Amino acid sequence: MFEQLKREIVENHLESDTLLTELAVAAGYSVSRAPAREALKRLAAVGFVRPRRRVGYLVTNVSLADLDEIFAMRLVLEPLATELAVGRLTEADAAILKRLAEGVQRVEVAADERGRMITKLNADFHREIARIGGNKRLEQAITRLVDELERVMHMLAYSPTVGSLLEEHSDLLVMMQAGDPKPAGELMRAQLERDYNAMRSLVMRTPTALTLVRPAPES
Repeated sequence: MFEQLKREIVENHLESDTLLTELAVAAGYSVSRAPAREALKRLAAVGFVRPRRRVGYLVTNVSLADLDEIFAMRLVLEPLATELAVGRLTEADAAILKRLAEGVQRVEVAADERGRMITKLNADFHREIARIGGNKRLEQAITRLVDELERVMHMLAYSPTVGSLLEEHSDLLVMMQAGDPKPAGELMRAQLERDYNAMRSLVMRTPTALTLVRPAPES
């Protein structure tokens, strides 16, 4: 249920400030209130909803301040994770990263599932590098930050610039396989800075927060 509710928020089926109650969620998914309560608590823990006392939970938005804070952390943590991953990268790990990096190029521009597919491929690529690095706390922190940006990434998936941004994953993998941690970490940082600029431009379309309305695919 947690994953289903999260997907509805990421894909804007549940818009910002939508009120969710245990009773309504339980009824909607034909379950008791206990699993509904647990799912809402988990969503609150990762920032997708916020509690409203004696009422329920409100779906959050993604503000410019949120984006700035998230990338301030990612720009420190992910280059470090990349450097750690270089020394631990196996052939099996490289094969997984290659599949994720090349997967973006196989997503059709007008595919109905484009947003979901690109968001997942991007998130899985970053999570996998964090996992390979071998530092569990670092992996958990990065996973949380990547999760928080899924809504913005889903929007960006319909932008004409997203292909070039995500194709950089292949370049990063080549650098990691070369075996020199420092340049790989620097490339990760440069790629994250480009992601940040693209997402910031998207969020700045409204004065205070991201309006989560899915744009039409490019023709």
